[in-house]
Amino acid sequence: MKITVVHVSRWPPWPLWAIFIVAVWAALGCITILLSVSQNRPVELCLFKWLTHTPCPTCGITRGTWHLLHGRIIQAWLFNPLMFSIGLILPVVIGMRVFFARALHISFTKYERTIAWILAAISLLANWAYVILYVG
Repeated sequence: MKITVVHVSRWPPWPLWAIFIVAVWAALGCITILLSVSQNRPVELCLFKWLTHTPCPTCGITRGTWHLLHGRIIQAWLFNPLMFSIGLILPVVIGMRVFFARALHISFTKYERTIAWILAAISLLANWAYVILYVG
């Protein structure tokens, strides 16, 4: 594995339709959460959980974010450890790009890439089992 820092453009060429979809999704999520809190009625935001009655691998992020906004960092992390760990790395990666126009470039050999995918799948499945068993 070889890690290098490369020069990139500060703003990636994101398509406007993708930015629009994410903005609309975030706005609807915020409105739904505010309405559910004001009416004291829980609302199921996860389509996967609504259809299967089983938490998805990212379930718990909304509740965790709510705890994070109230300063309860450990409780937030316990709702979905993998996603909140990735969420801690993301601002660093975005900050490197926006402020310094730099990005980490990780090169794998074919064998290392296979191992990385296997470890990522195991991490995701272990986190999903944790969410199913302890978070619900």
